[in-house]
This record gives sequence, C-alpha cells and structure tokens, in this order.
Amino acid sequence: MKIKVLDNENQRLDQFLSDYFEDISRSKFSNLIKNDCVFVNGVKQKSKYIVKLNDVIDVELDCLKIKKLEPQNLSIEILYEDEDIAIINKPKGIISHPTNSIRTNTVVNFLMSMYENLPNLNGEDREGIVHRLDKDTSGLMIVALNDESMINLKSMFENRSIIKKYRAIVNNRFENLSGIIEKNISRSMKNRKLMTVDENGKYAKTGYKVVMQNSQYAYLDIELFTGRTHQIRVHLSSINHPILGDKDYNNNKSNFNIDGQLLQAYYLEFKHPITNKLIKIEIPMYPEFSKYYNIIFGEEGINEKFN
Repeated sequence: MKIKVLDNENQRLDQFLSDYFEDISRSKFSNLIKNDCVFVNGVKQKSKYIVKLNDVIDVELDCLKIKKLEPQNLSIEILYEDEDIAIINKPKGIISHPTNSIRTNTVVNFLMSMYENLPNLNGEDREGIVHRLDKDTSGLMIVALNDESMINLKSMFENRSIIKKYRAIVNNRFENLSGIIEKNISRSMKNRKLMTVDENGKYAKTGYKVVMQNSQYAYLDIELFTGRTHQIRVHLSSINHPILGDKDYNNNKSNFNIDGQLLQAYYLEFKHPITNKLIKIEIPMYPEFSKYYNIIFGEEGINEKFN
C-alpha cells in the first residue's frame, strides 16, 4: 500500500504510520520497518526518520500475517436496498470495519455474507464502507454495492451533500437552545486512540438543538456537517455537555449503568448516487436509548420541551 504524505508531517515514521492506520500500534510498525516492510520514496528508513510533506511511503501490511476475513451472519437490519446501495441499522457493540486485531463481528463481515463482489476502493477490509459509526454508536449507515455508487457516495460525503442527524442525551442544562460548534479536531497526544480539540487539527462542524431538558440532562437533535473521528462526542464534551455513557469523553459520575454512549444516527437524507432519487429515512430510538430517555425525562412537570 502506498501512502502520500499530505499532512501530519514532521513526526517519526513509526508514529506517522500508527496515526494513519489507527488500529496498528507504533511498536508493530517499528517491527515492520526493521523487517524491510516499509520504504520511503523507495528507500529503507529507520523508525526515527522524520516524515516530510509529499513523501511516498510503501507499507507491506501482509508482514503482520493478518487473519483472513470471513463472511458472518450478524443481527443487522437492512432497511433499504437496490442494486447500487443499501442502508443498514448498525447496532451498538459492532464496529464498522475490521482492524488487524478484530476480524469478526463487524459490518464488513455481515456485508460479505449478504452481497457478492462488494467494492473495495477504500481498501481491503472496507468492502462497501463509505462512512463509519463508532462501535457504541448505533444507527443508519449507507453501504455501496458497486464501484460507481462508492465513487459517487464518497464524493457526496466529501461535498457534504448528505444530511446526517443524530440524537443524544447529554449532561448538564443548556442556556442556549441551539448552536454550532466549530472546533478543529486532531488525535490526542496523551492517548492515540482518542481525539481532542486542537486548533492545528482538521476542521470540524457540528450543529445542535435542545429538544428537551431538565436541571441535569438534555436531549439533543444533532446535525453533523463534517465527519471527523469521534466528532460529536469530542465537540459536546468540549462545551461541558458530554454524552451520557461515553466512557472516553465523559468524566461525570452517573447513577446509570450505561454501556456506551447514548448516541444514535437516526436520520439520513440524500439523493441516490446513481438515479438521483431523493431518499429520506428515519428510525426510532433503540430500546436502551428509549429506556433511559423515559427514566430521565419521563416525569411530568420537571422538563422543558422545545419545538
């Protein structure tokens, strides 16, 4: 696999590769580099080599002896499908695509069991995937079923022509009932698996509207304008409204035993990538979300509801 360095330069080669692939550790890349599996501009380099803008890095990931990916029949609902695309409802606890250490129970495993000849223009192990949801974020995902639809969908996501809305329950009461969060995001230097607000990071924009709130919690309708890793979770945490159940970005003590963030991708609106037909799809709260919504906002007289 060839990678052209377009950003995040001026760091060690092993660190750059670990940031790029996310699921492969820096130490594993150090081993790859030592075993002549990584070249920069056609030349072998050491792990401490400082990556420069426009460097071309050639990485042979097969040196890791990654386990072959197999189809797997999972409990994932297909809400829409035609010959070009499908829309699925991803449950919590399932990651969007495999990593080098996780080879089962992913959306891609499921798609391989349902469809033949899935496009893999986004790379191996990402067959059909044009966007992702975090492991513990449930909801709607668009899947490409052929090369043309994948190319067009990727362009639509890049041009931000797909409307994506989420619902979330967060800590703390809002003074302003709606707002836009525009804060750049980058990978955390303290924990490379997490993201953080950073003025030198990539541009990110999230809109929110308070639907209901009480003295301690708020129920939000959220629109995602860009698609950075952990974007909604990082942005809301940065304004002191972390998502309930978020083990990575919420440090508030809670009486609720919630396994993962209460965040759901509930609405999509876009033009079909081939036919140009307008598609709108919306799903209700999943059972766990509904349960805590009723616990937190179920008592009459203590909530403020907004249109």
